[in-house]
Amino acid sequence: MRRIFPGWLLVGAVMVALMLCGTTIVVSTFGIFTAHWMRSFGWSQGAMAGSLSIFLLSTTLAVPVAGVAVDRFGSRRTAIFGVTAFAALLAAVAPSVGSLPSLFLFYALLGLLGAFTNPIVYIRALSAWFDRRRGIALGIAVAGQGLGAAVLPPLVQYVSESAGWRSAFHLLSAGLVLIVLPLVLLFVRDDPAALGVRPDGGVRARPADGDAAGLTLAEARRTGAFWIILIVFALFGLVNYALSGHFVYLMLQRGVGTLPQIAMLLSIAGASMIGGRVLFGWLFDRYPLPLVGAAGVLCGGVALALLLGIAAIGPAAFAMSVLMGVAMGAETDLLSLLVSRYFGQRAISRIYSWQNVSFLAGAAGGPPLFALLLERFSDPTVPILVLIALCALSVLLLLLLKAPAHAAAACP
Repeated sequence: MRRIFPGWLLVGAVMVALMLCGTTIVVSTFGIFTAHWMRSFGWSQGAMAGSLSIFLLSTTLAVPVAGVAVDRFGSRRTAIFGVTAFAALLAAVAPSVGSLPSLFLFYALLGLLGAFTNPIVYIRALSAWFDRRRGIALGIAVAGQGLGAAVLPPLVQYVSESAGWRSAFHLLSAGLVLIVLPLVLLFVRDDPAALGVRPDGGVRARPADGDAAGLTLAEARRTGAFWIILIVFALFGLVNYALSGHFVYLMLQRGVGTLPQIAMLLSIAGASMIGGRVLFGWLFDRYPLPLVGAAGVLCGGVALALLLGIAAIGPAAFAMSVLMGVAMGAETDLLSLLVSRYFGQRAISRIYSWQNVSFLAGAAGGPPLFALLLERFSDPTVPILVLIALCALSVLLLLLLKAPAHAAAACP
């Protein structure tokens, strides 16, 4: 009987781990918890929204530290620390939240420790275990965030209604300790050579020296590709969070469907994001990364164009939701692959952290910028057109992207 390649066990473990990573838990459950806090404490939505911005800011500050930790100690040891510390935070600090200052402090700590549970922790290990199949491996692994976004909201809502919101945090903590931590201990390994196997299960020899060694952070910063990727992912973060942060508001303001119907569209987008990650992961392994990435961004641009003309729930609304999800899935895979293919393994986590910070900075600025545009123009048409223009700029930059000299021969 043929033995399962341990790299696929790593992929499965990371997929489950990312279902309960910091970003997945906080972003997917924020609306559920705020509804219960509004009921329990009488806090306004506007006041509580500041905690999410604090979370994004603290995550942005912690990501470079997580990148250094992974490059120095490896994915396995960093993940063990991150999962343990994050679980302890959820169990010990969440129950003490009872005022807005304590809520802001809690979300700041969630960002600082949650960064050590996010995809950046696992990218190095996944890139070491997979070369030719790296795209599909990353696509499957990162799909865990989409699965978590689909599963956690109804689960947290059920537990919060039946046993209280504090019990929901205890459940999330237990999931990290009882499910994620054992999977990390069993299956997350930094180097396939330690188990006597090669990347891709021996299908292909060890990557070329340019991929295995690669550039230092300082060397990467001296390439044009580094800065183009930085700008592109800042634009991705801005567009994605500007839309997701105001999607429900836009639909309700224009009288497009009821709240349950809009929630259904978001569920469709979440499911499509999972499919998009796997589909584009497969495409990334076969075609040039910038070209496939540009196609993913175009899906987002078309979704925004459809949003301009939607007046009721129907085929156009469903198509828009599918394209939204596909675009988000493609963009997530693209960042990991561009960094590993273009800059190699030597400082992959440090370099990835810079690009991730640019995405988070764009994400933090997207919602307030879009809100300002909505306030300036009474109709959402102009703000949406601005987002479409930013998608077009992203496509242009991707098509201009060239791999650094050391990586040009290795890139598909």
